[in-house]
Amino acid sequence: MRSEFRKILFVTSAAMVLALTAPADTLFDNSTTDLNYRLNPGTQQVGDQIKLLSSGYLTNFAFEYYGTNTANPANTSFAGTVQAQVSIYLMDGPLFNGYATPGKQIYFSSWFTINPTSRATLVYTAGIDFAPGGLLIPSTDITWAVQFRGMGATDTVGVDVYSAPTVGQDFPDYWRNTGSGWVLETNAVPVDFAAKFQGTIPEPSVVSLAIVGGVVMMIAGRKRKV
Repeated sequence: MRSEFRKILFVTSAAMVLALTAPADTLFDNSTTDLNYRLNPGTQQVGDQIKLLSSGYLTNFAFEYYGTNTANPANTSFAGTVQAQVSIYLMDGPLFNGYATPGKQIYFSSWFTINPTSRATLVYTAGIDFAPGGLLIPSTDITWAVQFRGMGATDTVGVDVYSAPTVGQDFPDYWRNTGSGWVLETNAVPVDFAAKFQGTIPEPSVVSLAIVGGVVMMIAGRKRKV
């Protein structure tokens, strides 16, 4: 599905830097306020439920991760062969404590190998990871998730936590997939994964024309049947 090896682009040592290549509208941005907190999910999939500024076509997506090997402090290799997978879900799954869980999966990457890093950013772009026009996000309420596997006994991998977002909204809890379903988890700090979404927002005039065109076609179709 993708060439994952080229995803590790650069390492940041202070504030998060997200290299998004195509000019686009910012749909969500949680890349400003570093809480100096990290989430280690082990091998379970974890997701951050967010609200985008608008629905539209996702053309650029980036998030931060870290990885360490205590047996190799120089950060040159993991003890195991560590891989990651990224997914995006609509919030239309079965209820958990009255809240809809991540449901329809509208994007998932293949498993790709990652290397140890004090902090790195993974970047996804239209034309490479998504369709040339972007990935259609039909709802503003989504969860993006990540899962790691292949860690050795001395390996630790996870995501950096930032809050609050400057564009869009983020919930202070996070989703964890136990293997039998999604559950909500909380922590002492808002567990908002460092990430940024950019894309194109359809012009209202285009949407209006599409609706009008659809109505006209329906009317014409009915007339032909008379």
